[in-house]
Amino acid sequence: MAAPGLRRLPPYWYEYKTRAKTRWYGRQILEVFTTEFRDRTKEYYIWAIHHGLCTVNGERVSPTYCIQNSDFIVNKVHRHEPSVTNAPVRILYRNDDEGRIVVVKPGSIPVHATGRYHHHTLVEMVKEQAHLPHLFTSNRLDRLTSGIMVCSTTKEAACELGNDFNAGLVNKAYVCRVVGRFPDGIVDCREPILSVDRQSGLNIVHPKGKECRTLFQRLSYDAATDSSVLLCRPITGRTHQIRVHAQWLGHAISNDPLYNHPVWNTVDRDVLATAQPRHYERVGGESGNVEVERVLAALKGTRDDTEGWARWRDYVHFGELNKQLGYEDIYVPGPNGEPAPAPPGPLAMNETETCDVCHIPLLPESKPEELYIYLHAIKYWTDAWVFQDELPWWASEQWQQLDAQPDLTLPDSALIAHHAGEDDVLGLGKGGAQRRVQTELTMRKRIGDYAVVTSSPTPTLTEMPPLLLEVPRGLEDAAQREILRRLPSTLAATSNATLESALHSGMVCVPAPYHAWALASYDAASLPVAIAAYWRVSQAVLPRSILDALFIERVQALGMHGPGHELASPLTQSEQELLSFVDAVWSASEAERTQALAAWQAQAQAESTIGRRWCVSVDRSSYVFPTLSSHLLESHMQELVAAWLDDATWTWAPRTEADLVIKWTLAPRFGVRESLQSGPRARQGNPSGTLFVQLQTPHRAPRTAEALRLRLAQSRAACLASMVPIAQGTHASALASVDAQLGLGLDAMLRSRGREPTTDTSPTSLDAALIEMPEKPREMPHAHLFDHYVAALQQLDSALSVGARALIVTSEPRLLRRALRELENQARRHHKPETLRLEPLVREQEADDAMLPMEDASTITDANEEVTLREGLRSFSYHHSYVAQVVLAPLFART
Repeated sequence: MAAPGLRRLPPYWYEYKTRAKTRWYGRQILEVFTTEFRDRTKEYYIWAIHHGLCTVNGERVSPTYCIQNSDFIVNKVHRHEPSVTNAPVRILYRNDDEGRIVVVKPGSIPVHATGRYHHHTLVEMVKEQAHLPHLFTSNRLDRLTSGIMVCSTTKEAACELGNDFNAGLVNKAYVCRVVGRFPDGIVDCREPILSVDRQSGLNIVHPKGKECRTLFQRLSYDAATDSSVLLCRPITGRTHQIRVHAQWLGHAISNDPLYNHPVWNTVDRDVLATAQPRHYERVGGESGNVEVERVLAALKGTRDDTEGWARWRDYVHFGELNKQLGYEDIYVPGPNGEPAPAPPGPLAMNETETCDVCHIPLLPESKPEELYIYLHAIKYWTDAWVFQDELPWWASEQWQQLDAQPDLTLPDSALIAHHAGEDDVLGLGKGGAQRRVQTELTMRKRIGDYAVVTSSPTPTLTEMPPLLLEVPRGLEDAAQREILRRLPSTLAATSNATLESALHSGMVCVPAPYHAWALASYDAASLPVAIAAYWRVSQAVLPRSILDALFIERVQALGMHGPGHELASPLTQSEQELLSFVDAVWSASEAERTQALAAWQAQAQAESTIGRRWCVSVDRSSYVFPTLSSHLLESHMQELVAAWLDDATWTWAPRTEADLVIKWTLAPRFGVRESLQSGPRARQGNPSGTLFVQLQTPHRAPRTAEALRLRLAQSRAACLASMVPIAQGTHASALASVDAQLGLGLDAMLRSRGREPTTDTSPTSLDAALIEMPEKPREMPHAHLFDHYVAALQQLDSALSVGARALIVTSEPRLLRRALRELENQARRHHKPETLRLEPLVREQEADDAMLPMEDASTITDANEEVTLREGLRSFSYHHSYVAQVVLAPLFART
């Protein structure tokens, strides 16, 4: 029961480093340091800025320098870390396999590094004591508060524990000693709490505050000190919640320097309730409320004295030093910029020692009993675990008797009963947290795994080169399966040919004899996954040496000249080699060119659309060149085509007017095996790939930009729709989406499999869904977009039947994960039986649905590999869009 002593640390140099925050832009550096960091006075910061201890972008600046965007600010200080009590950090529980460690934090030390504290923090002390490389906290206790902290030693355990805290499923109990005799029974305080000062952390009961609830019950009363020991159960988790509510009830914590200060006895609560929320504060910290300002002035003066910083001595010493050096005194608004008041009593400057290094006045250390308050976190629990500490010495009935052997056992109480499910006694509506379960649900086939009901059209052209179908990048596996599903099943028995493709290449090569049927389906508009169809003229794997040289030269050119240098720069050596390679591929394909042109003319004549205008198109995908633009590439290739079509009847025309389109495509990863570790540039450079020379088929070719965008949207929707998982014998359904083409594509895909879509979105009516989340408009705050995501997921949750799956298209995968966590937390908080869970989007073939023998197995393998790399998601469209699969699964274990 003896009071603790002190733990000290010698002074040391330390650099605070940070990028300029948005709220600092346009403000003077002196004003920012003075109002944001109150360790020292304005006079000290004037001296430190002039002497280079406070720098911007590594350079000295004047105190009137205005901070700009991206400024790198360093404040070098001789850190005198405050002493803390020498009470040890006790370890109640440790399990490295679970990644869990439970400790008891002494009062006087903060949880994380903050202000002048770094080594004297719970995180650093536990890491040193328990020999841990990492320590993660999911909640926080005030510096003056002691008690249990449930921590994690791995990120996975920290994420799981953090979700429990965010969902409000971790029950907490505290003990405190307050002034006066507290009433009998359980007292329920529901007053809202508002933060009125960011620097001091002051909170008050206020009608505009956040919802807040605390339950109190008296354990004992000491008539000698007129104080009571309370058991506290905070239902919400607001800053200083117990301290503020206890003060509001007229029983402040006995030794609380903030909320038991004498100034509160003079406060008019009616005037205090007119204070504005802190986002209305003016620069400098004023709240505009006379009562709040009076309280803050008193508290800050007391805090300066109790923490031993002696702002008055700092003000006097550096004020005189700045006058001697001729430094201008600059006005800074707010109480921190005003002269520090002299301390009471006759203490003079020469009675205080000063640090020889940083000239900070050194005052006597605070007493140990001034470094903590009578507030202790004594119990944390869910239905999965419970951790409980003994009563602190000040909470025992013999706390004033030095030689006594007190009983420190926490008495039983309905207020802190450990139970699971609903709390019928207190009517809290949450009680203990139910355990989350991972339910294995039967995988459903995708729409693309079912046979198409409609028959394939009969081909009119059979003599032709292999067909190249352009499909959405990243969805090649879905596209190639849909292509094969729409071809006659008899073809598989007569040929061993296999489709060729690669993930993120945007191309599917259809060889003979499938090519004639695929072209007939494309012309009949019954192959919706294809954007365009081409005859292959030639193909060649891009030399790795040229690709590497192109990327290196690009990086070097950007470093030396910056963006835009290519407008006036000559071609590099590697670009000359690339053009020579293109010329060689073109020269070697004379026979194939003749065959492709003959096929084009035959189909054009059959369709009566024969024309003699041509153009060249180049698709360089994600490849980067030092100076070679797409326009220069097209110009070079136009010369090759003009020499080939050396006939007066052929004329060049713009793309929108051309009849014959010759296209050069650089298809990444096609024909080569390249890792997906870093997305499109696994080598941190140009990806390996294949150069294709193609002739576009004359029928249904999109010409205008608007027509091409529509075709892209339709193809994208068809590929995504074919990936929607549906159950055998049930009616799959579509859900409204931001993109109208997704709904149309899903309806068409369902009908092609003999299933009827429905627009009924009543609760538990949908067996499958495909939706797209909205993109973030520039003017929309990110928090508002998050609200849109949560609302859309809530609608999906209410519409799906249990075990049903849905595909979600998004451009914000992290935001989607956050929204799913929030939805799960809401379900756990309100004890809903099911919730949406993210499920890996992999293709799992059932026994009666083996992989089609004609599809490219490597594309399926790559697609599943990408799901693993992206933690369950798939990317497409140049890695700018993502598709996730969610399932409505049971949330809690059944008892």
